[in-house]
Amino acid sequence: MKVVYILAVNWGGIVHYTAELANAISRYVEVVVLKPKDSNDKLLGEDVKTINVFKPLIFSNNYMDVFSVNNFRGFISYDHIKLVDRIKPDIIHLPEIYPYMALFVKLCKVDKKYPIIWTAHEVFDSLFFLPGEKRITRNFIHFIVELSKRLIRVDRIIVHSQQHRDKLIKRGVNPMRITVIPHGAYTIFKKYDEYTEIKEENSILLFGHNPLGKGAEYLIKATPLVSKKVPDVKVIIAGEGASKCYKYITNNKEFEIYDEFIPNERVSELFQRAKVVVLPYPLSTGGHSGVLTIAFSFGKPIIVTNVGDFPNIVKNGREGFVVPPKNPRALADALIKILEDDKLRKKMERNALKKAEELSWDNIAKMHIKVYEEVLNERRSRS
Repeated sequence: MKVVYILAVNWGGIVHYTAELANAISRYVEVVVLKPKDSNDKLLGEDVKTINVFKPLIFSNNYMDVFSVNNFRGFISYDHIKLVDRIKPDIIHLPEIYPYMALFVKLCKVDKKYPIIWTAHEVFDSLFFLPGEKRITRNFIHFIVELSKRLIRVDRIIVHSQQHRDKLIKRGVNPMRITVIPHGAYTIFKKYDEYTEIKEENSILLFGHNPLGKGAEYLIKATPLVSKKVPDVKVIIAGEGASKCYKYITNNKEFEIYDEFIPNERVSELFQRAKVVVLPYPLSTGGHSGVLTIAFSFGKPIIVTNVGDFPNIVKNGREGFVVPPKNPRALADALIKILEDDKLRKKMERNALKKAEELSWDNIAKMHIKVYEEVLNERRSRS
């Protein structure tokens, strides 16, 4: 079997996800990745054939010159999707669908020629509105992105939770075309182990793009309550958009803010420093958080809010705690329990590592191969 992954971006979690999956799948079948130039080649293993055919497109929160000449060239470069005709894959897997990729998949008739698998990392309730988003421009972009996902004919949709499967069924998607495969626990950041841990007793980490959207405001409000009980608290907030958190901070000594896209080696450093990882989401975003799986792989206790699929992934009192959203007091109490109770924390660390083993990429790869085989058999039965 030959599987082609079309990786349409060169930044963020989709790159990490594709690399982990492609590396694991390549132990069993032939794998080719069509990708932008210079997009984390070191993350892909020797058994994965890479073809750097697309020019990078720049869509960063801190730099979003989408109308630049380079971005126009990048957009046109996705015409190279038609290279799949030379590769002759059995399966094409789209780790995510973006408008420019969807357009060229359709123009080149790739979805008519080959079986297509799509991983839907996010399944929103509305085609028109992002949860909690009031800006017209952001909701318009959301609409275009969601609409593009309906442009391509796909044989199977992979989602990460039963909740997402149920949402797709409500939209009218045939249940037989949807398969639930959990998100694997990221291991690629474990390769960067040169960090010599600073002696930090009580570091708390909130990590990821748009921290305020992930509930940073409530962590900031919880911090003074924690510091009254636990000395030397250090809250690290890292990710694009983090500087917006300053308007809620009154004591800068308790915080480290990194407003940037965090490179892989820095991700490892931040998670090693953390004693506990916090995802205080105020509402369900429609997607699974890769931050959870990074925390599992580093054996870190996790505090999440009772939104979306979080309570099904983090069991209260096992890998961490589940608290109500928008509740600084409850968040503070959970943090204090973990930071003050060494025995409890060690137990949660062990359980987090066990969770990472359950979500190993080898297990995830075998689930995907089963889906690929099912789709090929369905195609053969119809021909």
